[in-house]
Amino acid sequence: MKMFLLRQLMKVLLLPIMLVLFVLRVLVKIGIELSSIIVGGLILIVFGCIIYAAVQQMWPSMWILIAMEAILIMVTAGAGIFDYLLGEVSAHLNGFMRI
Repeated sequence: MKMFLLRQLMKVLLLPIMLVLFVLRVLVKIGIELSSIIVGGLILIVFGCIIYAAVQQMWPSMWILIAMEAILIMVTAGAGIFDYLLGEVSAHLNGFMRI
């Protein structure tokens, strides 16, 4: 009986955390969807500039553009990883709430 009450108390305390996770997950998904078009276009433009800088033998500019491209790709991948981690945490909390 005591464990049942503790488990119910824990579920009540986890409810606001799950609500925050849900809102955060929705905001991250919306942000990823909206920014993917802009960031994807920017990645293509920077890649084109890298090719132009290589053809014109502007090596310092090319390295700066490569760094910009790497940062854009890391930001995009980081957003995807953050979305995945939020989903995993949410799934584990849902599993705990069902017990």
